[in-house]
Amino acid sequence: MLIEGFRGWGHLDVRPGSHVLVAGVPRAGRTDLITALARVLDPDASRGAALSDLHQRPVLLDGADVAPTEAVGDVAEGQAEVVVDAPAADVAGAKGAAGEDVSGDNGAPPQAPAAVLQRVEAAQVEVTLTDFDPDVQQLLDGVLEPLEDSGCASEDADASADAPLCARLAYRLSYDEEAETLESVVYFPARSNPALGQYSRVPAATRRMLPVVTLDAGQPLQLRAGAGLRRILDERDAKAGAAAFDALAQAVAEAVSALSADPAVAEAVNAVLAVGGTGERIGDTPVTAEQVGFRAEDGSVAALLRTLRAALHLDAGGMLGLAQHGSTASAVLSMAEAMLLATVPGAVVLADDFGDQLDAPATEHLAALLRARSGQVWLSTRRPEAARAFEPTEVIRLVRHGGVRSHHQLTKIIDRKALVAMRQWHTQLLAALTAPTVAITEGPHDVAVLSMVDRRRPPSSLPLSAHGVRLVASGTGGEGGISQIPRVANLARQLGFRVLAVIDRDKESAQTTDELTKIQATCDAVVRLPPGAIEQAMTAGLPLQALADASATLTEYGIPDPMGSQLTENAVTNLCKVIHKQGLHEQFLEALYAEPKAPHPPVVSITLALLELAADPAYSGQQLIDVPTMSRPAGA
Repeated sequence: MLIEGFRGWGHLDVRPGSHVLVAGVPRAGRTDLITALARVLDPDASRGAALSDLHQRPVLLDGADVAPTEAVGDVAEGQAEVVVDAPAADVAGAKGAAGEDVSGDNGAPPQAPAAVLQRVEAAQVEVTLTDFDPDVQQLLDGVLEPLEDSGCASEDADASADAPLCARLAYRLSYDEEAETLESVVYFPARSNPALGQYSRVPAATRRMLPVVTLDAGQPLQLRAGAGLRRILDERDAKAGAAAFDALAQAVAEAVSALSADPAVAEAVNAVLAVGGTGERIGDTPVTAEQVGFRAEDGSVAALLRTLRAALHLDAGGMLGLAQHGSTASAVLSMAEAMLLATVPGAVVLADDFGDQLDAPATEHLAALLRARSGQVWLSTRRPEAARAFEPTEVIRLVRHGGVRSHHQLTKIIDRKALVAMRQWHTQLLAALTAPTVAITEGPHDVAVLSMVDRRRPPSSLPLSAHGVRLVASGTGGEGGISQIPRVANLARQLGFRVLAVIDRDKESAQTTDELTKIQATCDAVVRLPPGAIEQAMTAGLPLQALADASATLTEYGIPDPMGSQLTENAVTNLCKVIHKQGLHEQFLEALYAEPKAPHPPVVSITLALLELAADPAYSGQQLIDVPTMSRPAGA
């Protein structure tokens, strides 16, 4: 799929090898990608065209582009951001890479050049289809082209006769300023010349015959015309369905007639008609309850079916409307209904925001089912559980840095050492799927300590999540350690994350210098703790009495008091050793925080603040940030 100037995408070239799971940070273009694909393949999708579908980019008043056309942010929200925020990023830090002052003559930051937003003349989406079944290939006869290994149609007249065949379909949207109208066309590029306005249009009937299904997770189990259950019924036996609806209409008519004739109802109706002689004045002849009946809307079967809502008996609560069973039950049934409609052999299945209302197991299960039953599935999602059903190389992650969109995809890994890092995809990075930044630590204990202090900070201090940072460990158990950080960082960078690292400050040696060099080469910034490990960072700068009180509580875990009530630095060293060996990091912090006015571990708090600073894409400070050593309070 090739996109030029559609919504927030200035340019996008995606060439998947198989299935596609689209994920990423908010406003990075997931919905735009799926919508663009549907505009080409789904004849019903073109009806939603709007002027905002035409990509806008900031242009200086002298005619030069402010930013590259590769993916400026969403049109609606990105306009102010592109004009205001992007120049701000250039002056953040006030010093250039070489250390030169970039402020104005009077010391103030230079003013950003004036820019205006310019709309592209036309939005273009081109899709290349291949691997057809015989019926579809016959349908596209006359527009088939040889397919290159690159995934594009070949323009070589001498292309091999054995090359696989493909067909290109394109969607073009433009705005006629004089007529103030949007004009769209879906055409075959092989037989068209857009520069001359010559288009070989793709008939809607042809597109409807393509094995393409768009999943629309609406209200399930609806019998009204056009609803999913009604379509399933019509596909299976439309005649029997019509007979069932006629029988329903007849039964309802008889029941309503009996209702109208009921003495209690008739008496109430006659009472209304008797007020002020109403029954004598509203008709040509006096009206009584015998002339009054009841029906759903216009009395048609369609109107009757529109009023019906599914009710289920799922538990001891009895027969309840579907809405009363909660959103998950409705979402599961809706997706099951949509998937039943998608059982077209070799179908290309499109779905946006997959799994939003589903629980985690249902999301993974249904995504796996779709992937297994479809010729090719394109799902966009915010849920990491959906990505678990796909191979890592099938995930396209969209990111947005400084208002600029880009897409990232893992390549097949054949390096044995890199395969170890790939294990972190499911255990660590998948949970950060929608976060712009990951901070990689040496192990799970570091994550536990940083996370707990982060949770306990006062409301005035925003947590790491507010800055888009997700803490991950470089491994679990024996697979972690500082040597694994570069491998996990490389994997994260391939997926478009901003990558930070939190490391211990080990004694200088050739090995530690080499490790640090490798980490800096793969990370955007590195935060280094004071000498020692995470246990020393937890205890540094805290009063000895507070540490001793927390140490005494560790006897609950079947060990002697590590400090033994001794208020000495040697006792603190022993405490750190025990915490490390027994893995009691969170338990010790819990004991520290037991006091109402307990102080936060200052070194850990500073580390969190430095991570927040480095997470900003506009950060231009030192790449290696050393956390200062903290002394104990006087008298402690």
